[in-house]
Amino acid sequence: MTFGHSNSNFRRYRTILLVTIFEIGSLGVISSNSAFSQVVPDATLPNPSQVTVDNTTYQIEGGTTAGNNLFHSFEEFSIPTGAEAFFNNATTVEQILTRVTGSNISNLDGLIRANGTANLFLLNPNGIVFGPNARLDLGGSFFATTAESLVFDNGLEFSATSPEAQRLLSVNVPVGLQFNGRGGEIRVRGDGHSFTLSSSISPTLQNSPSSGLQVNPGRTLGLVGSGTLLDGATLTANGGRIELGGVGVGVVRAIAPVASESQQWHFDYEGVSRFQDVRLVRQAAVDVSGTSVGSMQIVGDRIGLSGGSIALLQNRGVRKFGEIRVRAASTLTIRGTTPDGILSTGFRQETLGAGNAGNIEISSPQLLLLEGGQITSRSFAEGNAGNLNIRAAESISIIGTPPLNPRITSIISSSSFGTGATGNLTVSTGRLNLRNGGILAISTFGTGAGGSILVNATESVEAIGADPRTLTPSTISASSLGPGNAGSTIVNTARAIVRDGGQIASSALATGDGGSIAINVTEFVEIGGVAPGSIVPSSIDASTTQVDEVLRQVLGLPPVPSGSPGNLEINTPELNIVEGGQVTVRNIGTGRAGSLQINAEAVSLDNGGGITASTRSGEGGNAILNVENSLQLRNGSQITAEAGGIGNGGNLAIAADTIALLEGSSIDANAFEGRGGNIEIATQGLFVSPESRITASSQLGIDGVVAVTQPEIDTSSALVPTFRTSTCSTPSSTRRG
Repeated sequence: MTFGHSNSNFRRYRTILLVTIFEIGSLGVISSNSAFSQVVPDATLPNPSQVTVDNTTYQIEGGTTAGNNLFHSFEEFSIPTGAEAFFNNATTVEQILTRVTGSNISNLDGLIRANGTANLFLLNPNGIVFGPNARLDLGGSFFATTAESLVFDNGLEFSATSPEAQRLLSVNVPVGLQFNGRGGEIRVRGDGHSFTLSSSISPTLQNSPSSGLQVNPGRTLGLVGSGTLLDGATLTANGGRIELGGVGVGVVRAIAPVASESQQWHFDYEGVSRFQDVRLVRQAAVDVSGTSVGSMQIVGDRIGLSGGSIALLQNRGVRKFGEIRVRAASTLTIRGTTPDGILSTGFRQETLGAGNAGNIEISSPQLLLLEGGQITSRSFAEGNAGNLNIRAAESISIIGTPPLNPRITSIISSSSFGTGATGNLTVSTGRLNLRNGGILAISTFGTGAGGSILVNATESVEAIGADPRTLTPSTISASSLGPGNAGSTIVNTARAIVRDGGQIASSALATGDGGSIAINVTEFVEIGGVAPGSIVPSSIDASTTQVDEVLRQVLGLPPVPSGSPGNLEINTPELNIVEGGQVTVRNIGTGRAGSLQINAEAVSLDNGGGITASTRSGEGGNAILNVENSLQLRNGSQITAEAGGIGNGGNLAIAADTIALLEGSSIDANAFEGRGGNIEIATQGLFVSPESRITASSQLGIDGVVAVTQPEIDTSSALVPTFRTSTCSTPSSTRRG
């Protein structure tokens, strides 16, 4: 009898339960704005959180207080589209620390709001997804993380996976995020940013007000998950800080603001043993532009930006800006442009006023810039552009142009378009590889001075080829396109290869002077060839340059440059210049050519290879070759120091153990109206074939002097008939066989 009564009660309770479930489910179907069971507190705190639902607003009160911290704990925490989670906290609260102890991810597509200036931490190890309608209305900073716990300086933890663990009465601000390898991903979805460019030499512009996740000016917006994805999302912290992290295992140290004038938090990843990926795709943007000190940091395993995604620091004020810091444990890849082909994917640091731009610090074993990907620092006013410090222990590859817009190329650069100086560009890597129009450059277009380029590559530097559509060469370049002087370029490596139209260049195109180039190589330098469809040879070149009329008008350049080129020095055991390759210092304007010095064990020129110091109308440059062993010129190769117009030819000083000029090759120091330069040759053996020559002549002026010192063998039969000089000096100390 008792058993039967129990069955009857069970059936009755089951019927009530099923009807209740059906009614709840029906409410969810009938009203898409229903807020039922989206924010559900748990009972793990001494004073549990309390949630009151008013239409589409979740009002959150209660929670446990410890000092100026307010702790909330939820079994579920999601905000539907159009809904609001309102933390109705006291204004004296400094930190709101919120965890999710259930097993579901947080889907957030509404508004998160709090009173006062409290910072809000949201902790859910299962994962956090922000929809395109997610918004923040907070006085303080905001942090979302999929760490297992928040760590405090006394060793206590606010844990989402062991919520019953420890008392929270004596904690201060959190000092770390603990990851144990089980966390979920943070995803932020959006419709893509609205940034664009009016021209390639204009600042980055925003077509419409920013949307997406945004904190108050000067505050910090941080997303640190076990993988972080921004899919068309825009994150904004005007003059504040943005932190993106991908962490697998370890502790991320949280550093609270220490100065009253700054409210930015910083994160230290030295305690992390395994990282996860961070990706920005489909026109995602992180933007800390403003008038105060904006900065950002991105840390992960593989970090990727694509589809026109950008990280922007634009200084619109008078104070020096913060820096962009990127650290990838495996690779950093920057690829492509926006769908319209106007804005490149990449990192952009700009200053529009008196304040200096901050530095860009990149650290990754491998760095790839592909199809128009860019890292740039630019000044458009009196503020200076920031320095670029790029460290990639294995390799840096800068390759190609995007399919939609060949006028954009993959580049790492610092530029000035006003009175401010550019930054310096420092690259440290194993292999630096520039191909199909990839560029590493510093350029000044205004009165600001150009910074220096320093490349340290333990294995090799390669500038190979050109873009097949525009024939833009793969280049390491420091240039002046205005009154400002260009900076110097220094390349230190084991092997330097400049092939198929590639260049290492310092250029002056207006009134400013070009910078010097120093190439220091421990194995060999190879220069040669042209790009398919081009007539421009591969070169290492310090020169003044004249461009076509259309480009001169666009850039405001004079018809003839008046600046002087810099000097060029190459130090290497072996220098090979082949297939029309050129090593030059030249001035096509009114100034003097620079000087050229080569220090090598062996130098070989073949198939039209050239070493040149020349000027169109000014003084010819001097060239000094110190070759420990052999200097060979074959198949129409040349060494020249020449001047056009009324200028005098430059001087050539060549010292080598043996020198051979074969198959129509020449050594020249000629002039047109001015005096021919002098040629001094010190060698133990000089061999000149009948069709080759050594000349120091002037068409309308006085010929120069050729002096040959200490030949060990009789070269007169080959040498004398090929001279075209008025004076051939052979010192009495010269031995004749």
